[in-house]
Amino acid sequence: MDNGKISVRYARALLNTALELHCENEVYEGLVRLSNNYSMAINAFNEALSNPMNSNDDKVRLLKTAIGEPVHPCIEKFLHFMAEKKRINKIFLTALKYQDMYRKAKNILRAKVTTAAEMDEPTKEKMRDFMARTFGCEIEMHTDVDPSLIGGFTVDIEHDRMDASIARRLEALRKQLNN
Repeated sequence: MDNGKISVRYARALLNTALELHCENEVYEGLVRLSNNYSMAINAFNEALSNPMNSNDDKVRLLKTAIGEPVHPCIEKFLHFMAEKKRINKIFLTALKYQDMYRKAKNILRAKVTTAAEMDEPTKEKMRDFMARTFGCEIEMHTDVDPSLIGGFTVDIEHDRMDASIARRLEALRKQLNN
């Protein structure tokens, strides 16, 4: 069975369990922390989790450390379950699939807003509220600063991009002048 199918099945089982136990938000937060930390050292994690010399308890302990405090009991049980089934090396993909399923179930879109300078909190809230009203859902917004934009912003939401940057406008003007 391929990794995608395995991860989807385990993620679906975890989401259903978390929904039944009313702990889906805590599980989501823990798996976001896990996937963020895992992605920073993916090769080291993959090596440690696939090494048969490391016990299941050591592998679970490693992942709990990557999650950080608090580790919800639902996640801890799930990690032990995956270790027993010899699927612990699929946890990264499973965590990502869980996050996708959670956001779909909760009607949440991810957005990345990049600006030339840091936005203050009221501006971030206005931007998040505008996107929420526009798309009719909750927005999980991440921000980034890229001075090369000169001014304005870009918004990446799901698979679409809106570019309202000065740099893009200058590039369009340059192309017009060259033609």
